[in-house]
Amino acid sequence: MSETTVVRWGTAMNTGLRIAAFAAAVAAVFAIAFGVGRVAGPDPEPTPGRTTHQPATHQGESHGE
Repeated sequence: MSETTVVRWGTAMNTGLRIAAFAAAVAAVFAIAFGVGRVAGPDPEPTPGRTTHQPATHQGESHGE
């Protein structure tokens, strides 16, 4: 194999391909971090159901009258 057929990645990748590879790497890291955050994050507060809902009571406050 001669030296002219060996392709070095530093010179073979054009700018658009480098940007696309960088964007794909950033998206992959974000997706992994988001997935870990969803698994390891705090538990969400339970949503009150119909049996625990208390109607709001209005306290007849004066509004400067």
